[in-house]
Amino acid sequence: MQETIEQLQQLSREELIKKWKKLFKTNSPQHARKEFLIKHIVWELQAKKQGSYSARTQKQLDKLADKLAKKEEIKEKEINKHCRQNSEIKTGTKLIREYKGEKHEVIALDKGFEYRGKYYKSLSAIAREITGTQWNGKVFFGIKK
Repeated sequence: MQETIEQLQQLSREELIKKWKKLFKTNSPQHARKEFLIKHIVWELQAKKQGSYSARTQKQLDKLADKLAKKEEIKEKEINKHCRQNSEIKTGTKLIREYKGEKHEVIALDKGFEYRGKYYKSLSAIAREITGTQWNGKVFFGIKK
């Protein structure tokens, strides 16, 4: 089950919803856009590939899952709060960003990142390399709003 982002993008929204249900063992959010489904499916596949979540992340995920099971409303800011707290990038994670029609892939290392065979201390340095302007690297790669 090692689909790539490109393979997932070829699927219809309905096919992604089926994949979500199989992967997460629950229904997807009712009005979730295709991009949302793809992003979260990829994250889950990467997490499963790399091992389990940290205890803190797992506790927060369990709280959100309990709310879903009880059909309680989960506000977007509540999810974003958890995402901000857990924006640590695990070693081996591949970040992919398309910019001006070109695909850019970055691999997280123990300390820093690899982009096109070169080592960088930060995502911001890579974003600056790609765009030629100053960027927050986590914002550029979609890890943070």
